[in-house]
Amino acid sequence: MTEREEVMRALATVKDPELGRDIVSLHMVDDVEVHGTTVTFTLNLTTPACPLRTKLEESARAAVSNLPGVESVEMKTGSKVFATRDYAEAETLKGVKNVIAVASGKGGVGKSTIAVNLAVALAASGAKVGILDADVYGPNVPLMMGLDGGAEVRGEKIIPPEAHGVKVASLGFFYNEANPVIWRGPLVAGAVRQLLTQVDWGELDYLIVDLPPGCVPAGTLVLTANNVPKPIEDLKVGEFVLSYDGEKLVPRRVIGVLPQGPQKVFKLKTPNRTVLASGNHPFLKYHRVNKWTRLDQLKVGDRLIATNCIESGIALPLPDIPHRSQFLTLPKETDDEFMQVAGHYLGEGFIKRQSERREEAVGIRVCEPRGSKFREKYEAMYRRVFGCRTFDDNGGLKFAIASVPLAKFLISLDLDHRAKDKHVPDWVFGTPTTQRVAFLRGYAEADGHVRHRETNKTLPDSRGRYRVVRIVQDTVAIECTNEFLVRQLHELCLMSGLRATNVREFETEVQTLPGGRSIRHSKSFSFEYSLKQDKVPFKLAKVKSIEEVGERETYDLQVDEYQNFVANSLLVHNTGDASLTLAQTVPLGGVLVVTTPQEAALRIAAKALSMFRRLNVPILGVVENMSYFVCPHCGERTQIFSEGGGKTIASEENVDFLGEIPLALAVREQSDLGRPIVSALPSSPEALVFKDLAFRVAGMVSIVAYAKMKK
Repeated sequence: MTEREEVMRALATVKDPELGRDIVSLHMVDDVEVHGTTVTFTLNLTTPACPLRTKLEESARAAVSNLPGVESVEMKTGSKVFATRDYAEAETLKGVKNVIAVASGKGGVGKSTIAVNLAVALAASGAKVGILDADVYGPNVPLMMGLDGGAEVRGEKIIPPEAHGVKVASLGFFYNEANPVIWRGPLVAGAVRQLLTQVDWGELDYLIVDLPPGCVPAGTLVLTANNVPKPIEDLKVGEFVLSYDGEKLVPRRVIGVLPQGPQKVFKLKTPNRTVLASGNHPFLKYHRVNKWTRLDQLKVGDRLIATNCIESGIALPLPDIPHRSQFLTLPKETDDEFMQVAGHYLGEGFIKRQSERREEAVGIRVCEPRGSKFREKYEAMYRRVFGCRTFDDNGGLKFAIASVPLAKFLISLDLDHRAKDKHVPDWVFGTPTTQRVAFLRGYAEADGHVRHRETNKTLPDSRGRYRVVRIVQDTVAIECTNEFLVRQLHELCLMSGLRATNVREFETEVQTLPGGRSIRHSKSFSFEYSLKQDKVPFKLAKVKSIEEVGERETYDLQVDEYQNFVANSLLVHNTGDASLTLAQTVPLGGVLVVTTPQEAALRIAAKALSMFRRLNVPILGVVENMSYFVCPHCGERTQIFSEGGGKTIASEENVDFLGEIPLALAVREQSDLGRPIVSALPSSPEALVFKDLAFRVAGMVSIVAYAKMKK
């Protein structure tokens, strides 16, 4: 007679091909009983969506059937999902065995469609599944799942509604600001953490989390912690930028700068600020309260929070250049008068070099003609600041200082560049506001048009009496073909509390000079500003227009703690911080990265994989969406975008390639109707592809869980 121990030894010869261990040691065998020549037992798969279910069942049945004395085998098949986290004792997401993130790093790749159908396919296999829509600015999972109502709130807990066998939680259910239980703060991190901690999921085998993308284009000036506006593409992980803590600007570390490839962006304009961003990028809008709002949900007339006068800054030490003190005095640190001279030199000065050896400086020249409005003022100022002598040059069209040490001094301050390469040196932004204003005045009186106005105005006082007030105001018009310099000066004005108009762009016409020479037309950039300071730290900027401007190379900037930064003087939120919040709040069972066949999307997928590796998140694999198109008339399969890109990036990054999802009209149509294709047309070719993906993902999660058990 066959004994129970013999049955267990026979089953121990059957191995799970994915985990590489026998099914007995994996605790996949239960309820073994022997009744004469009949053996009964239960085979518990590591997941209901086991991709090797049939093979395991056949192997287990064969192993027992081959035992001597066994005439019949009665086998039940169940499931016992392995957990990648200590779900029973966890404070957050208690009862949830595995948290799976679906990410893309780029918008428009169909990530939400993948997440929804993955969740429905896992639920259809018998697993207990939930889906968390982490896009707090434009959640679309409720629409795709056919949910148009809300979620029930019991005390401090949210009871998620269920659709297609899946529990669904989304901040889209709670956009009513009157509900303080759900929306307690302006930060994405706070919103995501609230969904993680307040939703009563019950027991789940898998929680699928749909992570949002969003970005701003290259060239966007981000304000760093030392007040320097820096193009977003030049920022590095570990640098500090200014972030809004709800009251003031504070320095916070950059923890991610992820290229997002070309994306459709919009130009948002206020009376004195312009910023470009993708439609789902959040801005801080004020309407009775501050609220982060997606760009595509803003409208003309909305008021945004903008930075104004940033008071931080210190007098900076200046380089020590060897020189003879009887001929030259170099200042030790910045002050208002030196900064005015520096601004004037940026506009009108240049280094004089020997004609036969252009690299050797012999002094400086300043293009202020004799008799001009500011010649005497600045010639005297240069003499005071540098303790030097000046003389006429080029028939009085310039004044000159013959000093090699002074030339080296100005070169070391990054003030010597040709006109097309001129820029405001970084150190200027770190000086006190009075010094920045002095720098701007110097530049204005060198290369701008200054209009001085003095008027009498009758104003009422607090008692209703009227008095005549003398108003003095200097306004400056700046125009230049050097776009970067103009935008730097514009930022310097705004952060110094000087009211400025928006930067305008226009084409200059061809000009004919005396003698027949002509100047060809070019792009020119201009703006006006007032030299009168307003020292309030923040202002409201009313939206004047929002227009689509096509595709741009874009970047996702991620900032620690407060998850926001200053872009072109407007407060904008992180776009990819939900993944960081999730990884820092709960152990992730793994991440599935979605890409499309295009080269740009593949590069972004590689960056996303790199980011999750830095977060120590297990990579389940890559799936390629919109991989191919099957003609509904002839059945021909066509690779519309490209072929094999997803497999290539998976191979290069040494991760698993989990499948190709077709570009199909039925998928889009059913999603718009709130019926995922897996639920609406379960036997369709598209649904079968999603089911196969679900089996593969479930298998990868089991591998991750088993690896953690071994540790």
